[in-house]
Amino acid sequence: MVGDPKTLHDLYRIEAQVRVTCRSCKATEVWELGALIDEVRSNGGNPDWRAARSAIKCPHRCASPMIHLLPIPYGKQRARRRAHRHALINLALQILRDAAHRSADMPVGTIEVRLALHVLRPFVREKALLTDYWKAATLEPRHPWSSCHKPYRAIVERLVAMKVDVESGNLP
Repeated sequence: MVGDPKTLHDLYRIEAQVRVTCRSCKATEVWELGALIDEVRSNGGNPDWRAARSAIKCPHRCASPMIHLLPIPYGKQRARRRAHRHALINLALQILRDAAHRSADMPVGTIEVRLALHVLRPFVREKALLTDYWKAATLEPRHPWSSCHKPYRAIVERLVAMKVDVESGNLP
């Protein structure tokens, strides 16, 4: 797409989101395309690209909005990818957390734990942390003090340090 689209509906072809910026107060919001079209229509405007700017209110409701629209191509795809990554990381952490709770009594070196460690590999980026967890999970003979809690805590701390969104239930 070269230049501005004719209507907001043209942005469906590139699965776009739209960044709405008020040039008066510098407030910015990212809108899903369907919600933006509904907002324009509910404010009495039409979905023409130039006319839509006058039908959108400022995100901070300032007195004299000067709205600028910027399409974000494939924004839905990025949002879906971010949501999938969040779900994948937290599911793997949940598997490791459950295994860490059982690890004081029995070896937990199962295929599920191995897969969860493999899933976390690109996000943790420190092979030693994942290897430590696997060694603690497969250690024989088992002792109450040889659990997987310490390696699990190190993995979660690394993810938090890398600003990965870890759910509160998976925090140590």
